[in-house]
Amino acid sequence: MNYWFYLEPYSFLFQNENKAVIYNTLNSAYLICPNHPIIQQILTQWEDAANGYGIELNEDTLNESVVKDFINDIRESFSGDCIEIDFKYAKPYIFKPTLFLNTDIRIKEDKNKISLGERILQNLHEATLFFPSSCIQNCAACSSYYRQMNHCTTCHEDALKIEDYTHLLHQLQVCGIQRVNLLAGGNPLQNRYTRNLSLDFTGSTFKKHLYLEYNFLNDEYIEFTQQTNSILEILVHSGDFNNQLAERMQKYQHDMVRWNLIVSTETDLEQLDSLTLPENIPIQIRPFYNGSNYNFFHDFIFFDLQDILVEPIDKKTIFRHKVLNDNFFGKLTIFPSGEVFANVNCSAIGNIQKSSLKELVYKELTELDTWLKIRSKETPCKQCINKDLCPSISNYELVIGKNDLCNMQHG
Repeated sequence: MNYWFYLEPYSFLFQNENKAVIYNTLNSAYLICPNHPIIQQILTQWEDAANGYGIELNEDTLNESVVKDFINDIRESFSGDCIEIDFKYAKPYIFKPTLFLNTDIRIKEDKNKISLGERILQNLHEATLFFPSSCIQNCAACSSYYRQMNHCTTCHEDALKIEDYTHLLHQLQVCGIQRVNLLAGGNPLQNRYTRNLSLDFTGSTFKKHLYLEYNFLNDEYIEFTQQTNSILEILVHSGDFNNQLAERMQKYQHDMVRWNLIVSTETDLEQLDSLTLPENIPIQIRPFYNGSNYNFFHDFIFFDLQDILVEPIDKKTIFRHKVLNDNFFGKLTIFPSGEVFANVNCSAIGNIQKSSLKELVYKELTELDTWLKIRSKETPCKQCINKDLCPSISNYELVIGKNDLCNMQHG
């Protein structure tokens, strides 16, 4: 009697020099395969797409204890099965999960580059616009916050005028962008760029997110967000973690208001935990690396395998991790100087006054690598068996200078 031993099409087989893992995208089952010659032969045959993610086993092989145990593990995790062969029917063919790209981003042929250029702006999903501004807050990390999260900062350049921003926002609307972040240091409502542009684009199809330092918050902002159909993102630093914050969060509870609480220490987290904050309001805890709180990040931000496996990771996410960066792809940041960045921690792509939006996006996609910064190309992640399961590299990795913000061995 012979048997078909196969994996389900929703199960991934990952291998490196040290081990092999089978991951089930439906239930997050994570199975480390035995390091045994027979099992290695099975894995090698599974890797060959021509075998249809299944192989034939004879009874002698099936009776090997290591194979029996392996089959049981596969079955118990619902990642595959082993069934008797009925020679009345052809061998079932199962499609191994394989990534097929309709378009190769790194196009080399000129005729295909023209085709890519025609639809290039479809890749742009989010833009962050900084406006000329000044501020009296004197935040200690004014020049650092925005490198890790969406956060206001002072910009004294004013090469871009309101007319330039208006033209740019019209372009973004035409290309179907989903989100635009508006940032200006100080009090945004006293900034003519913020006020005028928000009012001019009240009926825009994209979502406008206006960022506001907590100490400038007043009733006028709620009226303004309603008037301009904007989402108000309030930035709260640890010095304001007190009972008054809880009261104001209750007062300004609104569908269009979101709260970003910035933490740098365990004490910050304890302060927040001691407050009775309103329920059912959108709150995001935003960690901030200040250069001297590495231990805080190690203890509270670094992830491990258990963190990754808490929720199933679907096939599309795994495939995305193989080719692009979830955190960076499709995003541009534009400063009042006209400089455009795919990420503010990387070099500028160019200047919006010298190049068109299409040219800048095209350059990022075909020549640069911020949007395509993936773990399989970075040290030490590229040696890790879990590189396609881990979340994409973020600003924290770039600022800290360490790609592996995790507690896993790279094996």
